[in-house]
Amino acid sequence: MYLGIDFLVAPDLQPYVVEVNLGLPGGAQEYELACLVHSGRPSDVFRTIEAISREVYGKPFREYLYSLPWLESLKPFKLWLDGQGPFPQTFHPALRLEDKWVQYQILSPLVPMPETRVLDPENSLEAERFLVLKGRLVGKRRLGRGGREFRLIDRAEDLVEETARDYGCLLQEWVDSRVGPYVFSIRSVAFGGRHVCLYANLASRAYSNHGILAYVDSGERLGLSADDFATRSFNQRSWEAEIWFGRDEPAYLHHNLYEDEAATAALILPAGIVKFIKEISVRIERFYESLDFTALPRAFFE
Repeated sequence: MYLGIDFLVAPDLQPYVVEVNLGLPGGAQEYELACLVHSGRPSDVFRTIEAISREVYGKPFREYLYSLPWLESLKPFKLWLDGQGPFPQTFHPALRLEDKWVQYQILSPLVPMPETRVLDPENSLEAERFLVLKGRLVGKRRLGRGGREFRLIDRAEDLVEETARDYGCLLQEWVDSRVGPYVFSIRSVAFGGRHVCLYANLASRAYSNHGILAYVDSGERLGLSADDFATRSFNQRSWEAEIWFGRDEPAYLHHNLYEDEAATAALILPAGIVKFIKEISVRIERFYESLDFTALPRAFFE
């Protein structure tokens, strides 16, 4: 199964899985741009994906993707999540994996994840105890993408704003994944039992989604290859957009599908962390491939 898996790295260098994205998540195009800007050379990521698809699944990647029985439901579901369409008429139980609480329930026994709880509007005392225990929390939608309604929670008063969400709310312990002045996350792509690529998102805001792309290199320490670096902006149609939408793409997604900024500097991660992220990514991909979707916990939207 083609997955984009997001990681944070705590100050003690412990990596945490924070989200798993299925369908055709971003990752390959961003890696290509990060590699191109950092090294001056394109990667072979698209050829790698095509080779894995033919070797493991016996068909070209586009054909593999559109053979998935849940794709017909997932595409309109993504538009519904963005408030741009009705709930899909055809429901497939694989859509339960879009609920981040379902992800947490099935993955947290297997891989490191930040401690997470569902915010119960009827039990504010439990949420306040969790805040006192962790010191700082993150509030995020159970259903959503792109960092929508992401909030840092430092006070009990902040919890009040979290109770009125239409898509449900999770409270998650805050992981200070930071390098110099930037917060960062790692997007890792796995497919067919293989690790495909990884890159970093850097940002000066509270969350790193769709930040500055950075190539990831192995080294002895966490840091940037250069403190002062240039960036290059792109406005070109992504590989994922061509496969996912063909010629019929929603105008509201132009920024996500076309616009990127990549750094000349690389994010340096200790070699052990890079190895860990790659191994965990493949482990999650193999686990997802084996799932019986009908046996998953019911999602928030059911």
